[in-house]
Amino acid sequence: MSLLDFALGRRQETERVSPQTLLDSLDEAVLAIDEEERILCCNARWQKLAGPDEAKSGPLSERLHPSDLPLWREALSQLRRGKRPAPLWLRLPVGHELHWCELRAQPLYPDKPWPVSLTLCDITPQVRKEQVRDASHRSLNQLVSNLPVMLYRARNNRNWSMEFVSDGCFELTGYSADALVNQPRLSYGALIHPEDAGPVWDQVQEALHRHAPFELHYRILHADGTIRQVSEKGRGLYSSTGFVLGVEGVIFSLQHPVPEACG
Repeated sequence: MSLLDFALGRRQETERVSPQTLLDSLDEAVLAIDEEERILCCNARWQKLAGPDEAKSGPLSERLHPSDLPLWREALSQLRRGKRPAPLWLRLPVGHELHWCELRAQPLYPDKPWPVSLTLCDITPQVRKEQVRDASHRSLNQLVSNLPVMLYRARNNRNWSMEFVSDGCFELTGYSADALVNQPRLSYGALIHPEDAGPVWDQVQEALHRHAPFELHYRILHADGTIRQVSEKGRGLYSSTGFVLGVEGVIFSLQHPVPEACG
C-alpha cells in the first residue's frame, strides 16, 4: 500500500492517526494530480516549497522550468501508457530561487492510471555542491591542460573506474578523457602493469583505512605500447560516517617511455 493510499483513506487503521499529520511530518513534498495535472491534495512540505497561496493553483507543468517540460511530458506519456517512469531531476522556480527536485511518480491505485501520486525530494544543496565541484574541476583542468599530469576522481574498486579525469590523461596514457570515464571496456586499472596492480591496490587500501593520503610509484601501459613510470599522489573521499566514497588525486609521468618487452 502506498503512503497516499493511506492518506486518502483507502484503509482504516485500528489506531487512528490523522493522514494529514502523517503526510505533513515528511521531509519530501507529496501530492496527487489528476490527468489534467490538477493538484488534488498535498502535504505541508509542498505548500512550503510552492508557496501556500500557489500550492494547488494551476497545472503542475506551469510550475516547472521550461527546459524541463519535455522530460515531464515524457513521464506523463509513460503514465498514460500504464508505465512507471524513472525518477526525474526537475527544476522548480519559486520566486527568485530555483529548486532542484528529484521527482518520482506512480499511479495512486493499482487498477487505474489516475490519479497519480508524486514525491519530490529537494536536492538543491546536493546539486549546488556538484556544480561547485564541477566548476572547480574545470578550472583546475584549464590550469593543467598543457602539463603532462592527470587529475582524477575514481571509485574505490580494482578497476579504478574514473568519474573524472583532466585532459592531461591523453599525454599520460594515450587515451582521451571520454575513453576512460565511466567506460566498462577500458578502465585505468587495466592500464596499470600487472606486476604493480596488486601492490597499488594494497597501498591505497591501507592508506584509506588510516584516512591518510597516499603516494605511489608504478608502471602503466601506454596506448602506444610503451611502459611509462608514473607517480601518483591522492587521498580518499569519505562520507560523514567515514564510509569510503572514492579517491582523488594527480598522476604524472616520471621518465621517458620504455618499450614493452615482447613475449
